[in-house]
Amino acid sequence: MIDCYIKNALICTGRKEKARKGNVGIHNERIVRIDYEGEKVDVAQAKKIIDAEGLILTPGFIDPHASTGFGYFFPKAADHKLYQGITTEIFGNCGTSPAPIGSGLDKTMNRLSKEIGFPFKWETMREYFDQIKDNLQFNIATLVGHSTLRVGQMDDWHNLKSEQLEAMKTELAKAMDEGALGFSTGLIYAPGCFAEMDEIVELAKVVAQKGGVYASHIRNERDKVEEAVEEALSIGKEANVRVLISHIKAAEKENWGKIPKVLKQIETFNKTSTLQAACDVYPYTAVSTKLRAFIPKYLLQDGIAALTNKMSNTEHIKAIAEWIKQKDYDLSRMLIISDELQLYYNKNVSAIAQEFNLSEAEAIAKILEASTETWVVYHCIDQADIDAAVLWTHSMICTDSWSYPINAPKTIGQPHPRSYGAFTEFLQRYVIDEKLLDWEEAIHKITYLPAEFFQLKNRGLIKEGYFADLVLLNPNEVKANATYLSPRKLSSGVEHLWVNGSHLIEHKKIKDQTPGKVLTLEAAMV
Repeated sequence: MIDCYIKNALICTGRKEKARKGNVGIHNERIVRIDYEGEKVDVAQAKKIIDAEGLILTPGFIDPHASTGFGYFFPKAADHKLYQGITTEIFGNCGTSPAPIGSGLDKTMNRLSKEIGFPFKWETMREYFDQIKDNLQFNIATLVGHSTLRVGQMDDWHNLKSEQLEAMKTELAKAMDEGALGFSTGLIYAPGCFAEMDEIVELAKVVAQKGGVYASHIRNERDKVEEAVEEALSIGKEANVRVLISHIKAAEKENWGKIPKVLKQIETFNKTSTLQAACDVYPYTAVSTKLRAFIPKYLLQDGIAALTNKMSNTEHIKAIAEWIKQKDYDLSRMLIISDELQLYYNKNVSAIAQEFNLSEAEAIAKILEASTETWVVYHCIDQADIDAAVLWTHSMICTDSWSYPINAPKTIGQPHPRSYGAFTEFLQRYVIDEKLLDWEEAIHKITYLPAEFFQLKNRGLIKEGYFADLVLLNPNEVKANATYLSPRKLSSGVEHLWVNGSHLIEHKKIKDQTPGKVLTLEAAMV
């Protein structure tokens, strides 16, 4: 007997083939039947029938670039992503993952546990998965973070010892054996920014042997973006591993127009490589990151905890001023979004400097002195570049944000609107408003393309035998409601949503269920 039969839907399969009207049957966790219009249909044995006239049925969306993984200890951590149609999230990006936890990370993890409110009781990837597996609203998978490995194994971030590299390789191999999909770097953040390319190649070779992927927040997304992309591609070539360029962008006005050139670089690489490179992108012209990413890297070499005291040093403030000038930051476009900083919240850095009679460098120092974890939104990307990236054949859409409940016990900063609206913003802008993509192309980018790249077996398509991760959309109501100043607004347009056959959103109402699975590389390659 069929558990649920969805009839009269316009079916986008996840491939680029033309959508057709038809019916889909779900039993237990799987899609068991697809009947297209004109075929003889008998639905008498279905327990539940949903009339989807006027609606679009798609595979569940896959977010290839999320962060952390600490939110799953809280109930309803994924509501804001489910309402975008996301049924699978891949986190551990930009060099940071929840495991493995080397001894050098214990202090940081205990601090985060207290600040965020999650119980810290694991070291290995398997132990972490065991902690969260029963709490999942949707499917999750993770990469292994390069910075996580470095902090866990290194005491001096500038001087890598051979035994430390071997320890990192061993930890990486073990984490992948326990289910990680690959390896990520965050090469603008400490301590990843201090790593030489040879170190990353050696680690990426471990990933290649396990069949995983290498995802990189590249070393420079500004004046040297081409060189940074070339480094990532060279790592892929030397290690013989698939490469994903994370949240591709060319920041600052002097670099606008570079993205088409960068995409050409990747296309040239793909013509000569058997393992293809791709990218992910969020459809917004502002970045969201920590303010400390905009100061000279040497100020971070003694660790984040040491940064606070450095911010009162006049020589360091002078170095920040020179850095601002060198990088040509427009600080009138950089908004403080950490809402625990009442003096500075929802103000741009230039306005803060003016209000407190400070130079811009002094303002940054004061803000970081108040909190080294300060988050900012920085409007520094050209819309034409974003459009080029989004429309490129091998680009996937991402949120670049973590799953964390709206009403969590503690508030951690202020999210970028992409956290609540990246996928609906993508559909709204590129399919509905601008008509730059048809539904079939757009759905392919957010379903089968990431499923194929990350080797997620039996995901990303509407196909008999595949897991019933499904979204039923109202094309007249798809909308991202989150804004930069009001970022915690759920998206509209998802009428129904299924995760592994469980009817999680029904008539726009989300249920208190946890049908998600931990997706591992081993499972992906079966």
